[in-house]
Parts: sequence; structure tokens; C-alpha cells
Amino acid sequence: MIKSKNDSRNNYGISLLRVLATLSVIFIHVSAPIVVEFGKISNFNWNVANFYDSISRYAVPVFFMISGSLLLGKEFEIKDFLKKRLGKIIPPFLFWSLLYCLTNRYIFNHKTFNISKIVRDVFYGSEYHLWFVFALIGVYLIAPIFQKWIHFSKQNDIKYFLIIWILTLFLTIPGVAIYFPKIDFTYFSGFIGYFILGYYLKIYVKCQNWFSFLLILIGLSVTIFGTYFMTNKNNEFYYYFYEYLSLNTLMVCIGIFMIFKKIDNINDKFKPIISKLNDCSFGIYLIHPLVLSVFTIFGFNNYFVNPIIDILIVSLACFSVSFIVIYFIKKIKNGNLIA
Repeated sequence: MIKSKNDSRNNYGISLLRVLATLSVIFIHVSAPIVVEFGKISNFNWNVANFYDSISRYAVPVFFMISGSLLLGKEFEIKDFLKKRLGKIIPPFLFWSLLYCLTNRYIFNHKTFNISKIVRDVFYGSEYHLWFVFALIGVYLIAPIFQKWIHFSKQNDIKYFLIIWILTLFLTIPGVAIYFPKIDFTYFSGFIGYFILGYYLKIYVKCQNWFSFLLILIGLSVTIFGTYFMTNKNNEFYYYFYEYLSLNTLMVCIGIFMIFKKIDNINDKFKPIISKLNDCSFGIYLIHPLVLSVFTIFGFNNYFVNPIIDILIVSLACFSVSFIVIYFIKKIKNGNLIA
């Protein structure tokens, strides 16, 4: 998700993908409160929310794929890499963590001031979406090690890692792991797989668009209809197919990444817009839950017209307001320390 300005100028397809993924995260957070209300709302409303949420699940994994495609394969010293990458995300992260802690505790809930709880909130996550930043920091900390490995690796070496990583995703399917020996695959698991996959797809893989669209169609179908079927069968919301580390989500991520990585012919009129949105994407990610909370206070939420329109309008409005605020924050002195 984090990028350098040079990277953005060189590949507008990847920049556009980052912007789309940022918008998709907002779609997830707008539709999620409806999806978990299965049995309490109409089937129509739930199915609409399930559709929006399902088609957006690629977003977070794609952030890691974008970072891997842009960072791996380059020469850098560990100290310089960590200083540059962590220096871009930690200051804004700390600012927004503190802001969410203070607003959630003392504005929205009127709790008694407690400095120890504030510190705990900041370092353990003061808002639901900040888990991603913790995960990204973890990936960045190990990235220099994988960079050295990739530098001396052949295609088959990287493919070997990815095959075992995909096996770890296969083993997360409910009821599958019991049929396999209890081998510890911890070292191959997690979002680092998406990080390396982004690099691998960028450098080694070429495929026709029809195949990419087929992957997307199959993955989305499994997510939408799998969630629908299992939720109705269990008579409660069934989350598995929404997992970022699931095979169906992986299929969608590969298809979408392969389509956007080939985009290199963008109208010059749109390039400045894409660049501005891309530059503000991390800030938009950080601020959007606060914007959604303000929307809720003023009654601008998911239930004012029709869920098909509501989720779309609220998500686009949240994205737009978040962008405007972050854009102007970046204009002030040291604004980059916030966004």
C-alpha cells in the first residue's frame, strides 16, 4: 500500500489498483454491519450486502501484493529500507491511533481519563482497521531478508515458497487439515505470501485477460454463493469465504492484479487525478472509519433508501470526503506526518 512517488509515475495501472482497493476497503466496512445482521434483516438486504462485501475482499491482500511488486527485486540496505518505509507509516499510524483512542473513549463514550488505557489502545489497536498497519509493519520488518533471498533465487525457488504457501491456504478450509500430517507450516504462512506473490506475478507471469477474468469469476462466485449457502445452512453468518487467506480470495487477487499490472495506456487527463488519489490512499485508509462514524451521527448510513443504492452512495461519499480531508492535510507543513 505504501509507495514512492517514482513508483506511482512509472505504473499507473498499479496506482489505479491501489486507489480501487482503498475504495473497496470502504465498501467492506460499509456493508459489514449489514452482513453480520443475518436473520435480523430482510434476505434482500442481506444478499445485497453480501454481494458488495464479497466483491471487495481482494482489497487488503492486493495492498501487500502491490508493495511486494514495487519493493522486492531492488537493491537496498536494511537500515535505509526500514528508515524509509517505517518512517512513512509509523508517524501517521501513531497520530490516528491516538485520535481514534481519544474520540472513541472521551467523545463517543464519555469514559474516565486513563493514561494507561490510552497507551494500550495506541499500541494494541484503537480502531478495527488499524490491524492492517501492524501486519504491514511485520511484513516490512522481514522484507529485507526476503529481498536478499530473492536476489539470489531463481524462478523455481520462489515458486517453491509460493506452492507451500498456497498449501497453507488450502489447509485453512474447514475440515481439510485433519486429513494431513501435522507439519508446522508457520514459516510459510500469512500475508508475506501475498507480498512475494506480487513480485512473482509482476516478473514471471503473463496470461491472457480471459484467464484473469475467469479466476475473478470463479473466486467471486465461491465467495458470494459459498457465504450465502453456508450462512443459510447454519442459520448464522458464516465468515470463512470472506477470509483474506482463503483460496477463493487468492483467485480474485491474482486475476485483478494481472489485469491492472498490464495497464500502461491511460489518458493523460486522468493521470494527475490518479496520482493525487494514489498519493492520498494511505491517509484515506486511516481516516475513513472516522468519516463513517460522523456519517452515522448525522443519520447518513446504510438504511435511508435501498441497500443497492445506499451502500454505493455511502461508500463513494466516504471515499470522497476522506480524500478531500487528506488532500488538504498534505498541503500543510509536515502534513505527511499525519497522512
